[in-house]
Amino acid sequence: MRNRAALGVLIAAAWALFAACGGTSQEDLADARAEAARAAEAGQRAQLLAALEPLDPLRYHHLDAMIRNDGMLPSDALVWATRARETLRWVSWPSELSAHVAQYGEWLDALLAALRTGDAEAAAEPSRLVHALAHTFEAALETWLSGQAVPLPPELAGLEPPSHAGDGAMNHGDDAMDHDHDANGGG
Repeated sequence: MRNRAALGVLIAAAWALFAACGGTSQEDLADARAEAARAAEAGQRAQLLAALEPLDPLRYHHLDAMIRNDGMLPSDALVWATRARETLRWVSWPSELSAHVAQYGEWLDALLAALRTGDAEAAAEPSRLVHALAHTFEAALETWLSGQAVPLPPELAGLEPPSHAGDGAMNHGDDAMDHDHDANGGG
């Protein structure tokens, strides 16, 4: 919201400067509006692209595996979950992604609460869902960036994150590669 307010102030200042310079024909105003709309869209797209890194699902695969498989809370889990939550909070998301943002944020809040208590068992379910939602959110974001219609957020019942090969590729059904092994079968 702050970014939209700042953009509004900049647009208002541009309008005032434009009017002060004497150019106020209808065509000039239409051109200025179109340019302001392009600048706003470019700013929003830049924010979304910057948000991809702190929301990277592969980061949460490692955290989720340690929490659920090893019963351990990784030392950086709280930092990464906090960074993801702050990213969801501060980016000016398009309205088409608002339901995804709300769902992902709700489970990040649950994960953060469990991480803050140091309870790996309590963190297991939120960790699983945050990991799975990181994937569905990334897909929805990529869909929006490509100009396609964004699907509805997933139902949580039965939602599981995909497994990943050691090289970061997703493994949707062939469980021959464990996440702890690299692509060459090493450990």
